[in-house]
Amino acid sequence: MDSDVLIKLTKIGSKEIIASMLEIYIPKRVYEETVLESKGCPDAEKIQENIDAENIHVSESSSQEKGEVESFRLFRLGGFELIASDDRKFLKFLEKCNIPYLTSSSLIVYLFDSLKAHISNDQYSTAISEVLRWER
Repeated sequence: MDSDVLIKLTKIGSKEIIASMLEIYIPKRVYEETVLESKGCPDAEKIQENIDAENIHVSESSSQEKGEVESFRLFRLGGFELIASDDRKFLKFLEKCNIPYLTSSSLIVYLFDSLKAHISNDQYSTAISEVLRWER
């Protein structure tokens, strides 16, 4: 996961839910960008709490490259299913390399679809209608 997605999910309060459903790994550079360089910000504190609780795992490898580059390097080490990023240029690169990815919005849709198994079809249809109404 890169910094942009991690910060967005933190801001909307979905990071904990995502972390409870998926294993999240971030490169050390993403940790530096989101926690150390943002010290004192509420988002940084929440991310640090999740790291301390082992809901987010930090890879020890690091360089001064951007978080996206380090996320790609971490993925290439193996053992990961996809990369989460919202950086359009990076996503195009991932597509060229045939590397699966999710964006912050697709992670939210994933949550929504996971909820489908626990609610009635009527509730699900109502929720879809609500979302479509918000888009207008």
